Amino acid sequence: MTGAADRGAMESGSGKDAGKGIGARTAECGSGPVFLTEGRWPITEEEKMKLKAMTLRRMVGLTLLAGAFLTVCPAGSEASSLADILKEKGVITSAEYQQATKDQPIVSYQAGKGLSVASADGNSKLQIGGYAQLLYRFTDTDSRTKDNQSDFDIRRFKLVLHGTLFSKNFGYRFQGDVSNGFRTEDVFVNYKFGAPLTVQAGQFKPPQARQELTGAGKQLFPERSMANDTFNLGRDRGVQAAGSFAGKLVEYRAGIFNGNGPNTHNPDANHMFAGRIDVNPLGAYAMDEAGWTTDKPLLDLGASAAWEKVTSADVGSAFNKDNDVLGKALALENLNAAGFTAAYGKDLTWLLWTANLNAAWKGATFASEYYHLSAAPQLGQSWNDHGYYVQGGYQIVPDTLELAVRYTAVKSDSATSTRLVSAVFDKAQTQFGVNYYFRRHLAELQADYTTVDDRHSANKNDRIVRLQAQFYY
Repeated sequence: MTGAADRGAMESGSGKDAGKGIGARTAECGSGPVFLTEGRWPITEEEKMKLKAMTLRRMVGLTLLAGAFLTVCPAGSEASSLADILKEKGVITSAEYQQATKDQPIVSYQAGKGLSVASADGNSKLQIGGYAQLLYRFTDTDSRTKDNQSDFDIRRFKLVLHGTLFSKNFGYRFQGDVSNGFRTEDVFVNYKFGAPLTVQAGQFKPPQARQELTGAGKQLFPERSMANDTFNLGRDRGVQAAGSFAGKLVEYRAGIFNGNGPNTHNPDANHMFAGRIDVNPLGAYAMDEAGWTTDKPLLDLGASAAWEKVTSADVGSAFNKDNDVLGKALALENLNAAGFTAAYGKDLTWLLWTANLNAAWKGATFASEYYHLSAAPQLGQSWNDHGYYVQGGYQIVPDTLELAVRYTAVKSDSATSTRLVSAVFDKAQTQFGVNYYFRRHLAELQADYTTVDDRHSANKNDRIVRLQAQFYY
């Protein structure tokens, strides 16, 4: 009865605590309310400490949550965290402020690099970003039986997550493309023991031609050259060692891979071996084909090699066509296991090597690369394919307007009764391009005009116009 009477007195505002409901039993401390111990429910000193600890924990939680919104801003912003505001108002003491903020993550956004979340000590970091390429293509076909084509395309739309975990030396990366459904591209972890050695494992691009290793968003033209698109290895699963010496005067990478492309298991016990070396005699040379203004000339001399033995288990649908050596240069997708064995025997060994020369200075850029593929089947004669490109560009308005030209060609040996070449081709392209940079590669427009000279197939001398918009987010 006493408890009921007390509650009634409190609710009605009568009794000795009239006018002192829960909301009334507060006092101002700074500019924020705190509970007092007066009234009908006195609390002990231990309960006071528990209440204060609970309040502080809630404050820390709110601080972290608010920090995710208040500090996501470009560098130079003056937005304050919730903990800063509470300290300024006198709601929390300096000691409580230090406790609330000592482990607070650092959240920021930078155009082109995306959203970044880092631990207070900087050892753990996550960056979320990517880029998109929106393409228009018009093809004036050479064939009278085939209509011209006008096509809008989402060429690429990348989602990238990368960073470090527990240590700045332990890194990871995930990259997917959502332009046509979802396709996993890169998934790997690496550990940097120092400049001379980084070990990496997972799915990524093996050592190969420089143009293929240069990101799609850093090309001089909307797309890589026809030669590269014929002789690249794409992505694969495996492990590699990479590093540099003397301030990147010499760079290397070497690894062992499944050899069947990305998102694909190895159907046999054979593997692909690949390696690459770059020499930069004038200093470090980033993989970027644009002709940015440089205060000194840059030069890269590079070479790569890859070797693999394929069997009947690798043909047809047993590999991913992201590997263009298997898909285009050797066209193994057109064979089945029985056909492969009948034509080439138990296996076919291929060797690909490339060599490049790249240079840049004062807004001018130059790149050239040669590809050579040899195929040696167990049965019949071996054959050779080769290709190359030569390209140059010049920024007539520094960092803004660039003109470019490229010539590229590919050619295979011809087939005979004893030399069963799996893919026969003889083709060249001449391309003229113009690039407009709003903010370098972060926002740019690219356009080019291509003439095709197909010497092997009739009615394939097409003319192609492309316009591409690119932005990083």
